[in-house]
Amino acid sequence: MLAFLEKLVDNFSDFSIAEMRMQVHKMRLRSMKSCFMALAIVGVLGSASTARSADLNDPEPSLWDCELSQEQVLQGITAGLIGRGWSVIENDGQGNLVAQIIVRAKHTLIVDIAYDDQSFDINYKDSDNLEYRIRRNGTANIHRNANSWMNNIREDITAQLLTLCALNR
Repeated sequence: MLAFLEKLVDNFSDFSIAEMRMQVHKMRLRSMKSCFMALAIVGVLGSASTARSADLNDPEPSLWDCELSQEQVLQGITAGLIGRGWSVIENDGQGNLVAQIIVRAKHTLIVDIAYDDQSFDINYKDSDNLEYRIRRNGTANIHRNANSWMNNIREDITAQLLTLCALNR
């Protein structure tokens, strides 16, 4: 654009009005293309972030149909967590645990696990670097992997507890 303006000033007599209008039109088109490209890039980046997020869905509570002591339930929960790379960071001894997973040293998910001798329930507690936010409509939103991680430990813990049930029979 600067070169065009310099040429315009230096060689004003060499340009006809039609040529000047054509050059200005070309500059406007280039400017519009740049704006559209910038908007497209912002749109793609914004949609990429949105595509990775989902509504936060705590897993359904899990039940089993056998007699287990609280100690056995804690053993099954701990085994299920450890099998997926989770760790217990708090245990109040009253049927409440706090567990966390740290993925690639940059994503952290923390959950509460309430349990008794008949059931357990996993609920989101906190996270770091998982894009957690509350939308305007009040729904919680988080990276879609967080839901998978919580469902995976629910399935693994349930399998551990059903194995303990089978051993008790």
